[in-house]
Amino acid sequence: MLLSYHDIETIQKLGYEKELFVLEHNGWLLLKNHKGRCVFHNGTKCTIYQHRPEGCSLYPVVYNDDEKKLILDDECPQRHRFHVTQTKTQQLIFLIHLLKNERTDRLNKKSHVNPLKD
Repeated sequence: MLLSYHDIETIQKLGYEKELFVLEHNGWLLLKNHKGRCVFHNGTKCTIYQHRPEGCSLYPVVYNDDEKKLILDDECPQRHRFHVTQTKTQQLIFLIHLLKNERTDRLNKKSHVNPLKD
């Protein structure tokens, strides 16, 4: 699951260190998994459900990059209980733009770092 700065800040306010739950890959900030599930899933439920990342709250509505459209995730066993609504569509499109902008800013900052300085 991709994370925004707001998601990370919200979880940190719960007392969790960023290193516990954030993985950076190719400029994206991702929610870490452990043994095939989110680090905040205890095998039965999400332990931060009331404060979960926005992408988690919109799930199983996801963006299919190949088809360039929003879909219900085929891997969600409960997807038949959900619909792609106009509200969820707007929220997810906004989140996608936010995540892309944050990533671009991170990558631009890294490219402007002087490798001779530290």
